Amino acid sequence: MSYFSERLDAFPRIAPYRMAKDAGYWPYYKTVQSASEPRIKIAGKEAINFGSNNYLSLSYHPEVVEATIAATRKFGSGVTGSRLLNGTLDLHKELESELADFYGTESALVFSTGYVSNLSAIAGFLGKKDYAVADKEIHNSLLTGIQLSGSVMKRFRHNDIEHLEKILTSLPEQSGKGVVVDGVYSMSGDTAPLAEMAKLCRSIPNTFLLDDEAHGLGVLGERGLGAAEHYGVLDEIDLFTITFSKTLGSCGGALMGPADAIELLTLTSDTLIFTASNTPGSVAAALAALRILVAEPERPAQLRANVSQFVSMLHERNVPTSPVESAIITIPLKRFDEVSTVLLAGDLLDRGVFVNPVLPPAVTKDAGLIRLSLMVDHGPEILEEAADIMTKVLLDHEQILS
Repeated sequence: MSYFSERLDAFPRIAPYRMAKDAGYWPYYKTVQSASEPRIKIAGKEAINFGSNNYLSLSYHPEVVEATIAATRKFGSGVTGSRLLNGTLDLHKELESELADFYGTESALVFSTGYVSNLSAIAGFLGKKDYAVADKEIHNSLLTGIQLSGSVMKRFRHNDIEHLEKILTSLPEQSGKGVVVDGVYSMSGDTAPLAEMAKLCRSIPNTFLLDDEAHGLGVLGERGLGAAEHYGVLDEIDLFTITFSKTLGSCGGALMGPADAIELLTLTSDTLIFTASNTPGSVAAALAALRILVAEPERPAQLRANVSQFVSMLHERNVPTSPVESAIITIPLKRFDEVSTVLLAGDLLDRGVFVNPVLPPAVTKDAGLIRLSLMVDHGPEILEEAADIMTKVLLDHEQILS
């Protein structure tokens, strides 16, 4: 047996993985054969698409596609170097300027992925003598950034302001303290209480608040800036991170904040300096999508209307959902086990609805979810069709529903 075979066999969840894969029920790494439109072709099946994060339907918008093509023709398929050397295009500068204007910050910095944005934002501002105070449900990229920083991690109960205050007030006043949250949490779709958090952070010396708006951008707020706009605290957040891979329909990420913070990262961030720059097409796509969002602020409002309409349709059919605060709708499962969750998602796909089954460690070990993400182009007819299909399939799995 090889070194890697031994490691694979020692993987704690290898038995259920192999069983699901051998039986054809493994729900992940399915091959997609179309654009991420309201109807998608995946694993050879045509289905209504609730499994992407293409919230404003911009990844296939004609202006975004044309911008991608034009940039590729001008700059080629890649820049073949890092931002430090030859990878900073005029497109990067335009995007950074417009992102800073959009969020009302002094500066912005574009990274190759949203994941790298979060790594950089934490590792760049916290060190071994500092503390990262993180919500228990933050995204994996933020957790990895904390580990990379070498800072001491303290976890507070999800959205629990009293617990957060207890931790912050117990830490040395002179130490740096970064409070790390998601504006919208990717698995549950609920929001961070940013107004209370911002007020608390301002009262504690040497403390900053980092808000990851990956799932808030284009969804919440009058202009679609995210949970911080929704709660009216845009001016009170120290650092924002976003990804381009959801609302902006591209690949990349960015950090927005004070000019000194951004300048520091350009000098010290290994995750910026030692990785290749974004492809020209991806930067152009994100820039075009951002301009559409700015020019058409009605898109987030229409998306929220779609969500409200679909939740009403589900509830009318006695399909339960968790409380909905964003474009993410979750169906909780009362008798959770991984097999039941996977089988339910598989049956839905077979009947024409693509959803995401959520299993540990993405959620706690005693929880299971079916997760849906809505798009602005999900019209009433598609939503009615999906609600009918889901109702029929879920009745067959009634014993696992909450």
